Amino acid sequence: MNSTGGNGRPGRPARLSRERIAEAALQGDVATLTMRELATRLGVSHSSLYRWVPDRDGVLDLVSEVMVERVLPEDEPDGENWRDWLTRLAWAMHDEFLAVPGYAAHVARPHRHHPQSFGRLRGRAIAAFRAGGADAQQAEQNWTVFGHGVVRWLAAAGSAPAEPPFGRYLGTLLRGLLQQDGGQRPYRQAEAADSRSVGDEHLLALTRQLTSESAKARERACETICDWVRSFDRSEVRTLASLLASAAVLEPDADCLESELNALGELSATGLFDAADIAALRRLPRASVRAADVEHLDYLIEEFF
Repeated sequence: MNSTGGNGRPGRPARLSRERIAEAALQGDVATLTMRELATRLGVSHSSLYRWVPDRDGVLDLVSEVMVERVLPEDEPDGENWRDWLTRLAWAMHDEFLAVPGYAAHVARPHRHHPQSFGRLRGRAIAAFRAGGADAQQAEQNWTVFGHGVVRWLAAAGSAPAEPPFGRYLGTLLRGLLQQDGGQRPYRQAEAADSRSVGDEHLLALTRQLTSESAKARERACETICDWVRSFDRSEVRTLASLLASAAVLEPDADCLESELNALGELSATGLFDAADIAALRRLPRASVRAADVEHLDYLIEEFF
């Protein structure tokens, strides 16, 4: 006789549910999770599990539903709290994603994300940027940079202690995004003594390119930074230096890594950032750098550390 699950359909054990499957998946490293391992945790047969989820991706979709529910702030962003709302969202992602081994690395990999759960996350974050005065296109771009930037830091931190500290990294990331002062004019955190600046629009474009999944886009951003190196103010230099250092640690493309180190070398000549801004660079293994590019890394390490 077939058993009947809680939803009344035959053939599904009563002890299984979408919630139980997600909870069991969250008990270990989701990056290496297998369907057989999950079935063992649940105390059910392999075939029983497949009656509830079609495959491993289906399990990870359930996990993402839970994770997004955990990280989204309960309140809605508005014109007064949107910066604080985004900060709380980022810290919730930090706490929840890192609490589940392998989850940040899973999200950071290019793949199909669960459209419902991540669609909610994207929509709420875009609403926050819109509440801050960004138009629809700017808000979409800001979310791309914000989401990729936070997840890439978390993915790196999931395997080793990450630098700079998340709070400093988050502040730097948000400074690189287009913000609004009272919803009326572009807002930029720059020192009053700095008269030079490329402006928020160009800084946002560079930040977006540096966090792009496209190697060509990242390389173009580095070339632009080298070309404009004398045009940045102190705040812009610190923002770009921090992003370049973090990008270099995570960079899988050897040509891009060369460009990132070269751009950091060019920025160092301005004297507008210090060791704390590029602390992440100390996590870049020297052995992973091509012989022809080691001199760039050695120069930066010797100069700042």
